[in-house]
Amino acid sequence: MRPNLLFLFDLRKDQQEPSVIDETVRSGAQFGGTNLWVLFFAILIASVGLNTNSTAVIIGAMLISPLMGPIVGMGYGAAVQDLGLIRMAGKNLAIFVVLSLLTSVLYFTLSPLEQPQSELMARTFPTLWDVLIAAFGGAAGMVAVTRRSYNNIVPGVAIATALMPPLCTAGFGIAHGRWDMFGGAFYLFIINSMFIGASTLAVAKLLRLPRQGELDEVTRKRHRLIIALGLIVVLVPSVWMGYRLVQQEVFASAAVRVARDLEAEPNSHVLMHEVDAGARTLRLIVVGRTDEAQLREQVKRRMLNDGQADVTVLVRDAGDDSLNVEKLRRELEEGVNKTLVEQVKSMDAQLKSLQQDVAQAKEKPAVKPVDALALLQEVQAQQPLVCALTLAQGERSDNASDAAQPSTVVVLDVANNLNTHDRDSLNRWLGVRLEKTEVQLIERLDSRLINARDKNRRKQTTCSPKS
Repeated sequence: MRPNLLFLFDLRKDQQEPSVIDETVRSGAQFGGTNLWVLFFAILIASVGLNTNSTAVIIGAMLISPLMGPIVGMGYGAAVQDLGLIRMAGKNLAIFVVLSLLTSVLYFTLSPLEQPQSELMARTFPTLWDVLIAAFGGAAGMVAVTRRSYNNIVPGVAIATALMPPLCTAGFGIAHGRWDMFGGAFYLFIINSMFIGASTLAVAKLLRLPRQGELDEVTRKRHRLIIALGLIVVLVPSVWMGYRLVQQEVFASAAVRVARDLEAEPNSHVLMHEVDAGARTLRLIVVGRTDEAQLREQVKRRMLNDGQADVTVLVRDAGDDSLNVEKLRRELEEGVNKTLVEQVKSMDAQLKSLQQDVAQAKEKPAVKPVDALALLQEVQAQQPLVCALTLAQGERSDNASDAAQPSTVVVLDVANNLNTHDRDSLNRWLGVRLEKTEVQLIERLDSRLINARDKNRRKQTTCSPKS
């Protein structure tokens, strides 16, 4: 069994000739010509994608960026003891970095979009996980370079290691004086570069690629020491950031769990919550008469039971004049049940599809028109929850040989979902009211009343007739 496993993991089965590997790595580390133009275009594409928050555009820039070539060249040069290749690749990488920064700074200085989007902010807080991605990605990239045939490893490595977006984010930080963004993004680029190079070195040693030069023992020891110290210096801050990130995630999970438990309690006055994991703060928005001191102690006791001490609890009354009403409105909108939102989208899509069918049947003989306003008033007399009514009249036929029959689609905007009995009753009444017309009834929640309904779920919202 053991020999079979070793054979399955043997990298030499489809390994390229060492001379071809050497030529491929050296051509990728070259500066000028195709690589220079591709780099320039990749910088602009990545900058535009980050500026407009377009993930697809950013991925495109990752795929065409030649930045990985010099980094692989440095790792490979260290493995085969070729000082000339190391120096050439290091110089070209420095030129690539300077050119990338200058181009991205120029773009972000001229761009009217100055607000940093989520794609930019995501590259300003590197952690230990970025180290692991760079290490594994660099190893996979070197394996791909040493294969005989092209495979899909290289595009995946380009996307995973993401060398270009951090550099462009650093350019954004310089252009707008955001030195915190510059520091975080450039640190992420250094992490990726260092550990891609280290992984390349490790894989090249594992494959026992032939030496291209000879170094004395003192020089080899000095290089090993420099590489080890460089990796440690880069690794330590990322470990600390990763630890902080884990602590914040654990705190946020506990705080959200405690807040949701409070909101779900029958006699609770907690309306909304907001968590600031970095400041270890839980803010609660309450309604009605609430003993704030008792609520704070209750929250701190529950958080302590979850292993979270040193928690700051802020309680604010929804009726307080100092409350940011606009922010509260956004929080309420974001807190709407996602299932209901998806249902509204589905109904809208179904309505559009039905409207297209009606539009295609316009040339057919028209059915007897119906006064929509009069019908709405009659429907509201039976069901006050109906806020608006939309009619789509036409004809339909299930088979090409069947005669077309009158058909009417009735779309009701409602303040709350009708129960099954009311819906069936209304559907039967519409069938009689619209005189032998096939009726299709669709409910659609009125989005303007969702917030009002969520604020006071026990109160049944009704709608007055609309003209």
